[in-house]
Amino acid sequence: MKPYYQHEDKATLYCGDCLELRSLVPPDAVIVSDPPYGISNNGDYSALGNAHASGKFKPIHGDFEPFDPSPWLGYPLVILFGANHYANKLPPSSQWIVWDKRCTSSQNEITNQFADCELAWVNLPGPARMFRHFWMGMLRQSEKDVRRVHPTQKPRELMKWVIENFVPEGSLICDPYAGSGTTLYAGASLGHKVLGFEIEPDYCRESEKLLRVWFDQPKLFNSENCPSRSVYKPKPRKTAEEKAEEQELEYRRKESMFYG
Repeated sequence: MKPYYQHEDKATLYCGDCLELRSLVPPDAVIVSDPPYGISNNGDYSALGNAHASGKFKPIHGDFEPFDPSPWLGYPLVILFGANHYANKLPPSSQWIVWDKRCTSSQNEITNQFADCELAWVNLPGPARMFRHFWMGMLRQSEKDVRRVHPTQKPRELMKWVIENFVPEGSLICDPYAGSGTTLYAGASLGHKVLGFEIEPDYCRESEKLLRVWFDQPKLFNSENCPSRSVYKPKPRKTAEEKAEEQELEYRRKESMFYG
């Protein structure tokens, strides 16, 4: 099958059913995804009442039936968001990711209009970890002028944090449910090869747009187009013995000059 979008060997996106195309996923790929939770999300956010977050989006394909994570559980590293909605279908794990979406301070706390946090299941043992990043409609810690294009769109900073903290360097990251392309963008920007699948053509276009933002922009500060430059290195501090020796030598030099 021809990719919907491809950039060299660094990013590949297919428009199609990930389950039908799963043979294209290498067995050593890392699965990082925000799949359909099975909560019947119809994509209608028109009642939110702000320009950046409201809108009526295409329904999430597959969200009107229970999600089955089993096709993706055999990969070496698997990170699935929304896993609290289908936890009964997952093996027990001590390692969960908690994304705290609230804005809190000692004086007040803003409860999110949807959920206060989102959970991601990790298939490897380890402690639970938390990422705090305020995200509520148009009130956001990041991407404040970026318009929502997908009903369950995640912050790029969140997915970068997940990849930096859980995914080994050099891994191929696969997102079977690419949506707006946030995971693919985050992985590519951190130097990973990425592979994505999205069944809805409108969201494929959004994923392609975001990937092009990264790959088509001029890389002003990389090693390929920046001349090499010397890096300042401070002189090492001298030991007390070295300082005493220098003082002795300077004393003898002055003494010889004085007495001839």
